[in-house]
This record gives sequence, C-alpha cells and structure tokens, in this order.
Amino acid sequence: MTRFGKILVVLIAVASLAFAGFAIVVFQGGPNWPQIASDMTDYKFTYVPGEKPVWTVVLARGDEQIASDPNLAKCIDLALADRSKRLETEIKDFQDRKSPLEVELASLQGGIKVDVPALDSYILGERKRLADLNTQWDTLNKQSLTLTGQAQDAENLTADRRSEVFQLTVQLSEVRADAFRLEALKRQISEELEQVNGNLERAEERRRQLEYNPPAEQ
Repeated sequence: MTRFGKILVVLIAVASLAFAGFAIVVFQGGPNWPQIASDMTDYKFTYVPGEKPVWTVVLARGDEQIASDPNLAKCIDLALADRSKRLETEIKDFQDRKSPLEVELASLQGGIKVDVPALDSYILGERKRLADLNTQWDTLNKQSLTLTGQAQDAENLTADRRSEVFQLTVQLSEVRADAFRLEALKRQISEELEQVNGNLERAEERRRQLEYNPPAEQ
C-alpha cells in the first residue's frame, strides 16, 4: 500500500471514530450539545428566536447553509453527516488525481534522465566554442596592435617626409580603415564571448541543480 493510500485509510478511520463517538454520546443521553456545536469550528451554529425558534448551521467558510431545525442535536447530526460526505468527496478527488499525477511524475523523471547527458554535451560544445573564440580574440588583438603601431609609424614618417605626404596619407587612411574593421570585429567577438559565457554558466547551473536535487524516488 502506498503512503497516499495509508493516509486515506487513516482519514476514513478518524471520521468513522468521530461519528461512532457521537453516536455513543447520543445513545447514553446527556450530551452537552452547545459545547459540541462550539467544538465544530468548521461549522457555525446560530439560534434564531421567534414564534418558532430554530437552530441553523452553515459552513464556517462560504456560509453555505447545511440545515435548519428546532432541535440542535439534529442540526449537529446533519452537520456531521455533511462533514463525512465532504471528506468522502475529497478522498475520491484525491484518488482520481493520483493516477495522472503519477504519470506526469514518471514523465518528468524520464525527461530529467535524458536532460543530463544533453546538458553535458551542450556544455562541452560551448566550452570548445569559447576556446575557439578566445583564440580568434588573441589573434585579432595582436593584429590590431600591429596595425596601430604601423599607423603611428606612418604618422611619424609623414611628418619627416613632406614629399611623400599624399602617398602616406592614402596608406594611413587604409591602415586606419583596416584597424576600424578589426575593432568592430573584436567587439562582435567580445559580444559572442559574453553570450557563450552566459550560456555556459546557465548550463552548468542547471547541471548542478539536477545533480544536487535528484527527483524523489517512488
């Protein structure tokens, strides 16, 4: 018997014992009806005086009327019957929901088993991509530094060689254009690095969650 089934058995047994205790008290005669009504906190009992005084009982939540009778004992009896009926309805609802929930749980557990290897493969791929991008970054950074030095050299040479100003100016413009394109490419790769790092961190965090919080076994 599953834990859920044991809980249902206990609930039914408690309800049965409560009803049996109520029946014993009624049989022996002399129950404290107002006290019994006061102890039933899930119901509200109200005495309505008048030419034909009656007792009314409603649900404590929602004020749904359960019974109305001149005899308080009868109202308590009807309230107990209503409580038992509602408990049986809840138990049936739990039983009806149990099977779909078990199917859903099994599906989730199967998905987790598949998800872990997929995440491992994804992490390895992202790490390789990160390494490749780092290599490209280093290469472009070196090229950028070289072009920057060339640009500086060209500017110095322009100042010393007035006769070649026009030619060096053209070369300087080309070098600066190349340097600008390389800087743009560096920014693009930098953005990709940030994206890959973010993906890698999220994947590794997901993997840690799956390792440290395995699903509960049946």
